[in-house]
Amino acid sequence: MFEKISFIKPDIPFDKNKFYAPMFRKKFVLSGTIKTAELSICGFGYSYIWLNGKKITPDLFIAPVGNYSKTLWYNTYDVTNLLNKGENILAIICGCGWYNEGIESAWDFDKAKWRDNPKFIMQLDADGNTVVKSDNSWKYNINSPITYNQLRCGEHFDSRLYDEKWTKQNFDDSAWRQAEEDSTPPKGVFRLCECEPIRECKVFPAKTMYQTGDNKYIFDIGQNISGYIRLHTNQNSGDKLTIRYAEEVNSDYSLQLNDMETYYPTTPFQTDEFICCGKAFTWSPIFAYHGFRYIEISGIKNPSLNDVSGVFVHQDVKPRTGFECSDIRINMLFKAGQMSTLSNMFYMPTDCPTREKLGWANDAQASVQQMLLNFETEHVFEKWLTDIYDAMREDGALPGIIPTAGWGYHWGNGPVSDGVLFEIPYRLYLHTGNKNPLTDSIPYFERYLDYLDAQSDKDGSIAFGLDDWAAPDSDDKVNSVFINALLKIKFIRILLLARELNGMNTDAIKQKEKDAIEWVKSKYLLNGICSINKQTAVAMLIYFDIYDDFEALKMQLKELVEKQNFHHDCGMVGLRYLYRALSKCGLQEYAYKIISAEGFPSYIDWLDNGATTLYERWNMTESKNHHMYSHFMAWLMTDIAGIQPDNINGYIYVKPYFVKELGYVRGYYDTKYGRVTVEWKRENGVVNLCVEVLQNVNVIYNGKRLRTGKNSFIIKEQI
Repeated sequence: MFEKISFIKPDIPFDKNKFYAPMFRKKFVLSGTIKTAELSICGFGYSYIWLNGKKITPDLFIAPVGNYSKTLWYNTYDVTNLLNKGENILAIICGCGWYNEGIESAWDFDKAKWRDNPKFIMQLDADGNTVVKSDNSWKYNINSPITYNQLRCGEHFDSRLYDEKWTKQNFDDSAWRQAEEDSTPPKGVFRLCECEPIRECKVFPAKTMYQTGDNKYIFDIGQNISGYIRLHTNQNSGDKLTIRYAEEVNSDYSLQLNDMETYYPTTPFQTDEFICCGKAFTWSPIFAYHGFRYIEISGIKNPSLNDVSGVFVHQDVKPRTGFECSDIRINMLFKAGQMSTLSNMFYMPTDCPTREKLGWANDAQASVQQMLLNFETEHVFEKWLTDIYDAMREDGALPGIIPTAGWGYHWGNGPVSDGVLFEIPYRLYLHTGNKNPLTDSIPYFERYLDYLDAQSDKDGSIAFGLDDWAAPDSDDKVNSVFINALLKIKFIRILLLARELNGMNTDAIKQKEKDAIEWVKSKYLLNGICSINKQTAVAMLIYFDIYDDFEALKMQLKELVEKQNFHHDCGMVGLRYLYRALSKCGLQEYAYKIISAEGFPSYIDWLDNGATTLYERWNMTESKNHHMYSHFMAWLMTDIAGIQPDNINGYIYVKPYFVKELGYVRGYYDTKYGRVTVEWKRENGVVNLCVEVLQNVNVIYNGKRLRTGKNSFIIKEQI
């Protein structure tokens, strides 16, 4: 793709303090009728495309972010029905995105070596021939109505400069200049992005409005989301509206930013600006998005609720599950988990849509299983796995954020983060049966394990990277040495599986696993008990089957949970393993009590304080839209609804656990062959179980394979 074609950009010097959104136009003539036509484009940072005045796609933020020095993601669209016989016009606008981030922050994207003015490369093929390409015959205008754009801070739009005809043939572009072909050839490899696009997926109208000053109002949309405003305005030409976004407000309805402005000391945080043109106008930013529930607008006159909505923007992945039960709080919690997951789908699993929007690897390792079970995210993770490969250094080191412009190799990484390299292909294999991500990753697995060995001290301990991050009281519950040792065993086992699937010799890997297990046992097990008397440590040993006396460890974990009055006492690493370890011990009741616990620290404490998404901290500071504690969603589906997919062998196992606290549970899981629904109710002292299977799905219940066919069937039992 794009052979002998160049990126084009404005013919002006690059100024690291200027953040343009240049507009480009190209007229061309087609002499005959076209049967098929495709337009392929790679925009740095993002681009939008019109053909004969019509937007070619509802996709947003084209093209996907990556390491611009290694992989150049592009998109292809069918534009057959948009072409005219005779004259046609292509119009493209480009914004800065991650490619030209100039704001000062802790993560150094402003220091990226690839920074330049926004640009794009494209070709339009009609009936197998390239009829238009990016070259210096295009015209551009640097003075677009978007006078400033930074993905993580905001967009400024001057509607007085906007001419709706600019995408059409009858627009006068005689004053526009010729574009410049980029003389520096791209360093990366072009790859077609096959993951779901980013779209406007839902609109939340403002529910309430509060005046907080002269021409200053707060609008509450009632739900924390990722996205931006949909503004309807009709004010005097030159009136400036300043639009700020926040997840919370104070008691006086001023915005509560939880010190997030400190991350961007020289740039207004989550702030858009709109200059009115004296007539009715509807506007949303196109090169920035935010995380918010509340929108503050200064300069707006006599507004109504109908003037403002919040647009929920995220990667358009489909949910494949649903869960509800007799406890309305758990239903609210599951929805909050769904909203946090979707809010953080932007070509990668981001940490939050507010201050960072970064692909934090530790957050992702905690959530991959949940995300693949509950959402159709296979393509997202396949795409991001390539970004992970790109991020690996020659010595095997990985950064804490992916993609990165260079930051994250010295903090925020370690096995707690780097494990996404192993977790993603492993979970993709379990959820799709496709072994290729695993086997393709073998050289990266081996390079990383060599790197890990190189970080070992003389006694074999590995002490770098994150520990049991974000525990309730920020105490170091379990140090990185223990966690890294357990995760190293996990990594070895995944490499072992990959080599077996690839028909390779595994003797050396099996010995490596044995040695790693013996090291952990000798250091941390005494008379069957874990020497680190913490939930995380005991749960991880049970989860990974590293013990001499299972009953002793089970009793130790049981007592640790009871000691905390059925609350978790662990960070993001431990919490994911805690639920699973308790189920393995037959203590599902304990796991459910932790999920449904009240008071600090608990999910319900968040809900009682108004949460509509999951938080970053149990004390409710910092981000209010994180997904890293979302594993409970997978546990509710597999252990309480009891829907356990085995996509390697093509079965759905039904194994619900009837916790005493619930009187009703209903969950469903969509496969490519149809839907499986499990519902159970407590009535008159018994549990009535109903399993409904649609179409040709293989279900195993009570050790028996249920006969399937094209029609649905229902199995009912009393237990």
